[in-house]
Amino acid sequence: MANQSLRQSEIDSLQYIATMTNELVQMAEAGRFPMISYLLGMAYAEAFDVLRGARPARHARFGSEPRYPKAHPGDSHAQPRRA
Repeated sequence: MANQSLRQSEIDSLQYIATMTNELVQMAEAGRFPMISYLLGMAYAEAFDVLRGARPARHARFGSEPRYPKAHPGDSHAQPRRA
C-alpha cells in the first residue's frame, strides 16, 4: 500500500526511482561492482520503504536547486557539487 501522505506525483517519482535503482543494482552486480551495488540497493530500499509507509517522507526544501545537478553529456566523471 502506498504512503497516504504522498502526492500522486511523489508516488510516481518513488516508483520510478525504485524501478531504475533496481535495474542499476542488477547491472552493478553483473559488472562485479559490489560497493556501487550496495549503495544503489540502499537507495532502492529507501524509496520502497517510503512508498509503503515504513519510513516517513521528508519534505524539507533547502532551496530551488537540486542537490546534485544533472551531468552534462560531455562530462566524463560527474561529481556532486560541494557546498
